[in-house]
Amino acid sequence: MGVLSLSRRQFQSPYERFCTVLEHVMERLKLSTRERAMLREPQHEHAAELSLQRDDGSATVFPAYRIQFNNARGPYKGGIRYHSAADADEVKALAALMAIKTAVVDIPFGGSKGGVQCDPKTLSRKELQELSRAYVRAFAPHLGADIDCPAPDVNTTPEIMAWMRDEYEKVTRTYDPAMITGKPLSYGGSRGRDTATARGGFFILQELVDRDALDPKELRVAIQGFGNAGAAMAIFLHQAGYTVVAVSDSQGGIYCPEGLDPIRIQKYKKKTGSVTGEYCKGSVCDIEKMKLDHVRRVTNAELLELPCDVLIPAALDNVVTAENAERVQARYILELANGPVSPEADALFEERGVTVVPDVLANAGGVTVSYFEWSQGRSGEQWTDEQVDRELKRIMLDAYKAVRRTARREKISYREAAFLVGVQRIVTTMRARGWV
Repeated sequence: MGVLSLSRRQFQSPYERFCTVLEHVMERLKLSTRERAMLREPQHEHAAELSLQRDDGSATVFPAYRIQFNNARGPYKGGIRYHSAADADEVKALAALMAIKTAVVDIPFGGSKGGVQCDPKTLSRKELQELSRAYVRAFAPHLGADIDCPAPDVNTTPEIMAWMRDEYEKVTRTYDPAMITGKPLSYGGSRGRDTATARGGFFILQELVDRDALDPKELRVAIQGFGNAGAAMAIFLHQAGYTVVAVSDSQGGIYCPEGLDPIRIQKYKKKTGSVTGEYCKGSVCDIEKMKLDHVRRVTNAELLELPCDVLIPAALDNVVTAENAERVQARYILELANGPVSPEADALFEERGVTVVPDVLANAGGVTVSYFEWSQGRSGEQWTDEQVDRELKRIMLDAYKAVRRTARREKISYREAAFLVGVQRIVTTMRARGWV
């Protein structure tokens, strides 16, 4: 691929980036024209405008979406995000990735996604609750345990899931604890759901490191994003003996070649709102204390290029591109975020022998434990922590082994291998059901 072609494709939308990988895989599988058409486009695209009366009496309208990509293997499944960038294209791309993801880990779901284009940080708790209930009222006919089961995503929480379940049951006059996952434990949630994304990624990384005969104590890790998944992953790795050298959040990050204590960082982040909170107040930092602890402040962009063995993007999409991929020093990249590595960067990493564990495998722990919660909601059972952890590990490692085998057999990247495994499973089911 030439330089001109690379720079032109840097501006692909999230959905175009998804299609870049999908097209390669469909060509490799020699799918029919009809099969390709069914995998390229969602089955349903629902949109609404949610009118919200603000606390000051004014009214605001927010665009909202629920995109249902493919339900060949089971009910649609996918989170709801509240974000200013959650437009139709982004939600469509995420729904498509969910269809692949659920197939990769071989759980009986399809793929969907929801979004409200808003900045939830500007909303009061009362406004946030009314917006969440309005979302359910708008899309209730398209939701349900056997139709489409939502979950938390960016800027949505267990409390929001509880509001949504309550509103759904009011609207439909039903009792349906399995219609949504990621709920509080006291309201039909599952143990282990809060750390499931990180826990699943941790199991994958441990297996990868073990198979490559590496010692965790000799591996340095940088994590971009210290939200729920990134913070939990940092703590799991620290406890397993890895050296976490850098972490960041939306306000920037800190780097210490000798290693950081994520538990301490989490404490200060809760107290100050930032991972740099122990050393900095806004842009003013205690330079002497930083020197004493051998810590320096870094930007999110700088973190990606630090000396490390494992890089974990756990925040935004499209942060590693053709423009900065050559400066990334990590040997392993584990995608806890959705779509952080562009197709062009993927190609460059493949040439250099850098292993990229793709989002549809690496961050599938969240949807896997959502499946456990869905099952518990339908049966009335309550699993133990040990049961959740055991089953999560089994499913994640089975998925990893299937992807690894495919990558080695076909001599392709982990991303293409994961897509190939997922697409093959979806197509096999579509054929069995007579859809194609």
